[in-house]
Amino acid sequence: MKEPSEQLIEMLGHPYSPKNVQALLQPFGIKRMPPANSYFNDDIIWSVKSSIRIDLYRAPKINDLTGLDYTNEDGWIIGAIHFLAPGSDDRIKTPFPGVLPKGITMRSTPEESIKAYGQPELDEECEWPGFSGRILAWRKPGINIAITYADSETGSRMINCTACLIGCIGAWRNDNPEVFAP
Repeated sequence: MKEPSEQLIEMLGHPYSPKNVQALLQPFGIKRMPPANSYFNDDIIWSVKSSIRIDLYRAPKINDLTGLDYTNEDGWIIGAIHFLAPGSDDRIKTPFPGVLPKGITMRSTPEESIKAYGQPELDEECEWPGFSGRILAWRKPGINIAITYADSETGSRMINCTACLIGCIGAWRNDNPEVFAP
């Protein structure tokens, strides 16, 4: 049987159903997932207890990001799933407790992630105010996978593993279009 993380990633590009997502996260103690309720064409759904963030989009925004052709009748579409650990956001106090795709976990090293996913299309050491670390990213059929590692005294620790439709990491589309642009 597939891990909940793999089943969530399979929901990318499909309409958001709070009940379906809750059913997948039930092993982590999730009893309810909120509906999307933004007045804008994007929304963020948090499950702090399971350390997950889900990015939702409506047409035309998802079409602008991905180059795909959704209609208003499609409703809220899942564009990205973020599996999080402390350091990714102040709300997150514990790492995502499940197994990630390819058998890695939030405790996996960069080398273990590379072994699982293959040579990344992006492997970059980064430093900006409040952060020092490494970003690995892969372009797979229809999706991007991006893993962020923060430097610490004991080495490098994963703080974010994101799977998204190609184009949904908007901030990186211009910096690395060969990896992130549709």
